[in-house]
Amino acid sequence: MPRYAIAYDIADNSRRRKVANLLDSLGDRVQNSVFELVVSRSMLTKCLHSIKELLNMEEDKVVVYFLCRTCESKRIYVGAVDGTTEIGDEQVFVV
Repeated sequence: MPRYAIAYDIADNSRRRKVANLLDSLGDRVQNSVFELVVSRSMLTKCLHSIKELLNMEEDKVVVYFLCRTCESKRIYVGAVDGTTEIGDEQVFVV
């Protein structure tokens, strides 16, 4: 099943909480405003339709990133995480 990262920037606390609750019901929160979902394409479409109903289209923004299987295994986490890839396990380039 496909994996997606969804990030949002939502101005209003109430709208932000509703979107977070929706995404939390479908996936895992990896940052305050970033979730990873493993869902079918049709479920993603339904999810985005529901999110769109909650947003103020002039103030809020949601971005979906499609995570390919190859890229998924190359994630790098720094900080308070368990059982994940750390710097040094992958090639990291800082420019």
